[in-house]
Amino acid sequence: MNILKKLFTSSTTTANKKIVAVYVVFRAIAVVNLVNNIIFMQRWGDVFILALTLALFEIPQLVERLFKIEIPNLLELIIILFIFSSTILGELSDFYGYFKMWDTALHTLNGFLAAGVGFSLVYLLNKNAEGIKLSPLFLAIVTFCFSMTVGVMWEFFEYSADRWMNLDMQKDRVVQEINSVSLGEENKVLYRIENIQRTVIESKDDGGNTIETVIDAGYLDIGIIDTMKDLFVNLLGAIVFSVFGYLYAQHDQKKYRFVRNFIPKNRE
Repeated sequence: MNILKKLFTSSTTTANKKIVAVYVVFRAIAVVNLVNNIIFMQRWGDVFILALTLALFEIPQLVERLFKIEIPNLLELIIILFIFSSTILGELSDFYGYFKMWDTALHTLNGFLAAGVGFSLVYLLNKNAEGIKLSPLFLAIVTFCFSMTVGVMWEFFEYSADRWMNLDMQKDRVVQEINSVSLGEENKVLYRIENIQRTVIESKDDGGNTIETVIDAGYLDIGIIDTMKDLFVNLLGAIVFSVFGYLYAQHDQKKYRFVRNFIPKNRE
């Protein structure tokens, strides 16, 4: 019983009761869906996402133990809300399909959060290490670069999941025009197709029968536009936090004290 309780309530040492309650609810939802998918539905892609979700919920306390820091309650809450919103709601409940801005909002938040984590790591190093004094501008640049690196690595993960686990994390989009060198009559000649009305895809099933799939209103982009949009809004989130991080370090820590909600503290 104690093991089960620890499984559902594990959190950072500084987490308040409300955050622990959120952990319990989110983990319960994930576990129920995981058992259902393993025993009844046997959707192994969903099983992977649910197992990944449970693993990601452990990140705050692992980081706390590894770096011996205290994570602010607001930061921890936003992290677990982000994980739940992107996996359980976004992927499994198809909020990405129901709400067109869901993916955009989450990637913007990801850029902001990752920048906050990057700023925290360098800020703590700058504050506590002897013989090291980094300028606020350098802090902001490293913050931005860290956030963009996290964004790129996430896109690598989405591509890998689509490629090897037959998921659709890089969302498709119907387009009406394409540019292609491969379709040109001669090599290296750009060929442009405009006003695409319909695309017909012919494939074969295991029995050798031809299957025809029709895409109305255009041609199917298989994730490039989605990836570029995600990286762009990640960039916006990274810029916003980098600017506030710079102002916090350079000018007035009291005026920009909300930044402290995203900065872990060393354990005393």
